[in-house]
Amino acid sequence: MKIVVLAGGYAKRLWPLTLNRPKPLLPVAGRPILDYLFSGMPERNVPILSVNRRFADRFSAWLEGSGYRAELVVEETRSEEEKLGAVGALAYLVERLGIEEDLLVVGGDNIFPFTLEEFAAAYSGKPLVALYRLGDREAARRYGVAEVEGKRVTRFVEKPENPPSDLVSTACYLFPARILPLFGEFLREAEKGKDAPGYFLQWLLSREEIEVFVFDGPWFDIGSRKAYIEANLHFNGGKSWIHPEARVKGSVIERSVVIGPSTVENSRLVECVVDEGALLSGVELKGAVVGSGTDIRTIP
Repeated sequence: MKIVVLAGGYAKRLWPLTLNRPKPLLPVAGRPILDYLFSGMPERNVPILSVNRRFADRFSAWLEGSGYRAELVVEETRSEEEKLGAVGALAYLVERLGIEEDLLVVGGDNIFPFTLEEFAAAYSGKPLVALYRLGDREAARRYGVAEVEGKRVTRFVEKPENPPSDLVSTACYLFPARILPLFGEFLREAEKGKDAPGYFLQWLLSREEIEVFVFDGPWFDIGSRKAYIEANLHFNGGKSWIHPEARVKGSVIERSVVIGPSTVENSRLVECVVDEGALLSGVELKGAVVGSGTDIRTIP
């Protein structure tokens, strides 16, 4: 079995935090997101880490300093407009590396409550997808949603207006080797803009039986300010995460994240994220993302 960690996106929804750093290396409670994923890798398996050219050096430096092993494969893209997309990236990897083994695929911006070894143990030889019981059908509209009977998917719909269940796909899949040639076939048939993994599963279901690995929380799909804050709070015992080298004086910081060495004085922050090198003085912010090096002060 081969493992692929997809980390080639540009995370524009989290700019400016991810303008000059890849999302999978954003720190959660002081550890890069990828640390949480790599710590649960099956033993003796060296995963493929699929990244883009723009951030390749950042991933290489992380690997060198982390002690984890991975085969770094670089897509020659430098912007959102050029990127291949998840299924496109998989088709590229299968062809470039000549992969002929079962393939475990996981998104590099997720933190799961299970290890990839536990996920792989549930594999029976049929396509396997990890599903999270969201508990909110309205919120499920943002995801791929599955209807399930026993261990089998009976229906899969990508971002439905009326979700048939609260079981959502979580960017963790295991595909048998016989499925790999179908990535290219799907891309040739897919409508423009409908080439995401959820659409692939929807397409695949008419050709293959798909089995499920159902889990419940805590799962963090870190694609927004809110999700990023929630992950930090969870791994920091419910408290705001404030970098040890940050200077905080006369301030209240509630449900927020101060990523790196910054200065916050005489201020109040609620549900904010503050990047490294920022200076905030005499301000009150709610729901803000403060970019690296930002200087905001109240002038008397």
